[in-house]
Amino acid sequence: MNPMFVHRAPVFAAAFAAASISCQKVVSIDLNNANPQMVAEAIVTSAPGPYTVTLSKSGDYFTPSLSFPPVTHALVTIADNAGATDTLKETSQGTYHTSALHGTQGRTYALRIIAEGKEYDAVSTMPASVPIDTLVAFHTRESDGDLVYNLYVIFKDPPEPGNYYRMNLRVSVPISPDSIDGRRYHLYDDKLSNGNEAAVRIRMRNHFSTGDTVWVDLLSIDKASYDYFNTLNNILTSDRSPTSLAPANPNTNLTNGALGYFAAYSISSRMIILP
Repeated sequence: MNPMFVHRAPVFAAAFAAASISCQKVVSIDLNNANPQMVAEAIVTSAPGPYTVTLSKSGDYFTPSLSFPPVTHALVTIADNAGATDTLKETSQGTYHTSALHGTQGRTYALRIIAEGKEYDAVSTMPASVPIDTLVAFHTRESDGDLVYNLYVIFKDPPEPGNYYRMNLRVSVPISPDSIDGRRYHLYDDKLSNGNEAAVRIRMRNHFSTGDTVWVDLLSIDKASYDYFNTLNNILTSDRSPTSLAPANPNTNLTNGALGYFAAYSISSRMIILP
C-alpha cells in the first residue's frame, strides 16, 4: 500500500423528511474526487551511493491500489552546501539515481524536482552518526506458547538537544517490517533523555527463533524526517474503519503541494544473533 493519502473534505447534502419523532434522516454524501499529487521519496545517507529518488502520483484513500503511476522524464538534482551538484539519471520509470554525490555528515542537501511544468524543492541536513553501543535480546514464552523477543538498542545520546532517530531492522527471516511489532517505523527522540544513555525496546512478537540474525541500523535523522515518519506511523496504525475520518497527509518538507519526504541521514549498524 502506498503510504500517501490525499485528504478531502466531503460535502454533505442532507434532505430531511417531515419533522416527526418517528421520521428518518436521509443523508446523501458526495465525496470530492482527489486530484493526483506528486509523491517523492528521496534519501541521501552516510553510506556510499548511489542514492535514490522515486517519483509517482498519489492514489485515492477510498479506492486503494498497489499500482501508482510513475513520474517520468523529470529533471532531478541534489546539491550540497559545499558546492557539489548531481543531476540524477532515470534508471527505470519514476526511479532516479545519483552518479557522483557522496553523503557527508553535517552537510545540508537541497533536492530540486522539475516535472510536468512544476518545481518541487526540499532541504535536509545530515546529522552526525550516533554509534550503537550494545544490542541486548532476551525472550519469554507467552501463555499461548509464542516466543516473544525483547530487543534493546542501547546508545549514548549527544549532549546537544534536538536529536532524532529511526531504527531499521533487517532480519534473516523473510517477513514484512510491520510484522515485527505492528509498527513499520521505530522512532525515538531525546526530548526526555537528552545527553543520557538511551535503551530503546523493540518487542518482536512472532516469526523469530533462537539463532536468527538481526541487524539494527540506527539512523540519525533531522526533525522534518522524524515528523514525516511519526505522522505516517499514526496513519498506518489507525483502524481505518468506515466511521473514521479520512486521514490527513503525513507532514512533508517538500514544497508546492507535493507529498513524501527528502531525508539526509547518517547510519550506525550492529548485528545480534538471538539467544
